[in-house]
Amino acid sequence: MPEFQHPTDMNQVTVIMQQLQQQLASLSERVNQHDGILARLDALEKENQALKKILHDKDLVIEKLQATSQDSVTSTPIKGASGSTTSATATTDSGTISYSAIAKKAAHRPDPTKATKRKLAAGRLFKTSAAKGPQGYQYVYIGRSGKILRSEIRRTLKAIGVDTSRILDINFPASEAIGILLHTQYVAEFLALLRASESEILEDFDPLNPANIADPQYDAYSEHDRMDLIAEMVNARSVDALSHIRPLNVSSVGRWFLDLGWIGQAELDEAVAGAMDRLKEKDPKKAAFLFKRRRDTSTDSEMEI
Repeated sequence: MPEFQHPTDMNQVTVIMQQLQQQLASLSERVNQHDGILARLDALEKENQALKKILHDKDLVIEKLQATSQDSVTSTPIKGASGSTTSATATTDSGTISYSAIAKKAAHRPDPTKATKRKLAAGRLFKTSAAKGPQGYQYVYIGRSGKILRSEIRRTLKAIGVDTSRILDINFPASEAIGILLHTQYVAEFLALLRASESEILEDFDPLNPANIADPQYDAYSEHDRMDLIAEMVNARSVDALSHIRPLNVSSVGRWFLDLGWIGQAELDEAVAGAMDRLKEKDPKKAAFLFKRRRDTSTDSEMEI
């Protein structure tokens, strides 16, 4: 029988102990992982049971609605040609009401909110200037946390209840500011909606403040040069706004820009001419009427709404 040999190399014993510790740690980690998996499975099982109960409850509601709808439809008599009555049924091939058809019909119903806005817009056509309230325009400046598209701004404002058809222009006068051009008559309601949604309103914002220039390439400019530059930027934004706002608003908005010193008379005349060209393409009859009135009165005041 071979003689049993005891390990005499302490290094070898140390290595063996380290290996055993690593194996124990690995087993412990696997046990913890298995415990986590079991916990997740238990949570999923509970969630599955809850969802089954919700589906069951909804099935009961649907059955009750089907029974109620069938009773209400079939209980109404309709007189036939011979004077007898027949039962009206709204059923599918399977004998049950088609809820997809009902949903489709409901989808084509007019949105009451949109209908109300259209009525109010139509009503403004038959109001005098005095009845409409204060005349003019105003930019309302609100905060922003990063880059955002104009379409996203309109969509978000609509979500908080803003009538986006009253928005004439949206611009970005500073890295953390958005300018919203509105009729003066709508400003109070617009501000109330912003405050209700806890939006940031920049009440003291000045678009002509040189501090709005964020591009570092202009950091070396003198204060005078930066003031000239910000004036050029405001001018460019104003001219751009006049190039895409509704043609019938260009003249009055342009005169407001002129009064503020943001554009010159030549730029206003060019913008009004461009608006007339756009209107000719969209509505030739209205453009011809406005052109005739402008020619007869030698003024562009007829382009106001």
